[in-house]
Amino acid sequence: DVPSWLKSLRLHKYAALFAQMSYEEMMTLTEHHLESQNVTKGARHKIALSIQKLRERQSVLRALEKDILEGGNLWSALQELQQILVTPIKAF
Repeated sequence: DVPSWLKSLRLHKYAALFAQMSYEEMMTLTEHHLESQNVTKGARHKIALSIQKLRERQSVLRALEKDILEGGNLWSALQELQQILVTPIKAF
């Protein structure tokens, strides 16, 4: 749910821009492309960092699983998972 994700980033005013994109297009966005769409500098940076986190999501999930299985902090892992749940996930 991209609009909810943008709202969690306080960038919901850019929801219309993302509504026109596929998931794959969103995952390839760069700050340069966002600049051409008149996204402010701070928002461009925040969006680019957030998309990078989406790309790293699979490795984060693996690390969380490993940490939990080794007796790590379950509360911390649940908080991280909660953050992941508000991010856009490709529909299958």
